[in-house]
Amino acid sequence: MTSKSPDTPRPDDESAAPAQKGGAGDSGQAATLSELRSAISEIDQRHAEGEAGFFAGLSGIDEERGAGLGAGARKKKRVGGKPARREPDNGWAEGDAEAVPDFVDASDLVADDWTDAGAGGTTGDDSNVAGFADDENEGPDFDADYAQAKKTAMNMLAMRDHSREELRKKLLKRDLMPEAVDVLLDKLENSRLLNDEEFAHRFVRAQRENRKLSKSVLKRELSKKGISPELASEAVADVDGEEDLAREVAAKKAASTRRLDYAVRERRILGMLARRGFPSAICIKVTREVLAED
Repeated sequence: MTSKSPDTPRPDDESAAPAQKGGAGDSGQAATLSELRSAISEIDQRHAEGEAGFFAGLSGIDEERGAGLGAGARKKKRVGGKPARREPDNGWAEGDAEAVPDFVDASDLVADDWTDAGAGGTTGDDSNVAGFADDENEGPDFDADYAQAKKTAMNMLAMRDHSREELRKKLLKRDLMPEAVDVLLDKLENSRLLNDEEFAHRFVRAQRENRKLSKSVLKRELSKKGISPELASEAVADVDGEEDLAREVAAKKAASTRRLDYAVRERRILGMLARRGFPSAICIKVTREVLAED
């Protein structure tokens, strides 16, 4: 069996023909080279025409497919003689708020919700959102505020008497629910721990004895405590001796001003009595009497 030399050209080897012609001489070699150049130029021309036709065909296909390819479908291109890497088409174009990606289950997504989500809107169950808002706006706990109001009120009443309105204002300043405060005040009144009538009488007696206030001033102070004019008048009616009380105040002031001139002493005594709320007629009478006796 005769072995075939690896250098022996095969009939279908196109490169063998130029090699064989090359041995015929210089003229044959030049002719062969010319033919090769022509063949290469023709191949390049056909290749260029084929590429242009190829891309033109793709454009036609894209026009037929229309929106089916999506705004993000990419065409096959060549970069540096090599085909560019083609990204997989998932049917969703970036920036298209109305398109849905393939990886999203259309049955679980409402078109309006997806559009709102793309625009920065809220998705999901609206009832959950509304419930969350209601939780935020929920008012303070009534029982907790009632317990706090009760504790605070009992401490204040243990220190001194209060009228209903006076105690209410103090409790509301602690940011407690008005409803809880009013319920507590009603219970305190029912248990006789809070009584405006008794408070008014005790207040008048204490202020009359300690501060030597006139009836008119006592009424004004009761009004500041939230006592009604009717209750204030009843409480003040129990005290008498308005002139005697004024004389007591004038005598004390006269004793502390003995080293001063008469006019100065008179002016200071009258001013003291006026601030205590005594009538002007009583003020002038008792002042002259006290200075005459001193």
